[in-house]
Amino acid sequence: MTLIELLIAVTLFGAISASMGVVLNIAFTSMNKIDTKVDFNRRIIASQRTLDQILQGMIPVQTPCAGKPIGIAALETGTRFVSSHSLTEGSRGRPQIVELFVAPSPNGGVRLLLNERPYFGKRSLSAVCGMPFQVQQTSFILADRLSSCRFGFRRIDLSTGTELWFQSWVFPEWPSAVRIEMAPLKFEANQIQPGTIYAPILVMNNDVENPTL
Repeated sequence: MTLIELLIAVTLFGAISASMGVVLNIAFTSMNKIDTKVDFNRRIIASQRTLDQILQGMIPVQTPCAGKPIGIAALETGTRFVSSHSLTEGSRGRPQIVELFVAPSPNGGVRLLLNERPYFGKRSLSAVCGMPFQVQQTSFILADRLSSCRFGFRRIDLSTGTELWFQSWVFPEWPSAVRIEMAPLKFEANQIQPGTIYAPILVMNNDVENPTL
């Protein structure tokens, strides 16, 4: 093997190695982007599933709350009630006083937050029912970087069967459904975006007392 042949072989090896390095760098960058999108989509799906389970696990506690005889505080910016589903304990733990509310986000726009505290009886709910929603160190972020997030509460007119939606709940009976409308601050292609959560509330009779509550 001559010196020229050796130089050609070394040059070809270097060119192939450099090309492989570029290809591997592109592959790893693409993999990181895909992992980021998959993780984001999983968090969106998990948050929506959590919201559905918490809202559908609402317990119709009959106790004075925010000037109403039922145990729910309901505003356009948030709601407070008792649920059989817990973020930390699932459906097998103790009922929790749940707060779902909107707060400014340090990343821009607003965010949807979740607070939970143990439910120890009707008095524990009445004691906090009129309190403002507050961001705590333990607040869980369900959705972030939203341009808007607002709550709606459905009432069905029994005389006509018409669905009526209200931004706050001032009626003595339970709402038949809760709606959370979310819009992203910035649309990201090929990603699941936060949308509207709609959960029917299965309360059949407001006059029935549950002795275990």
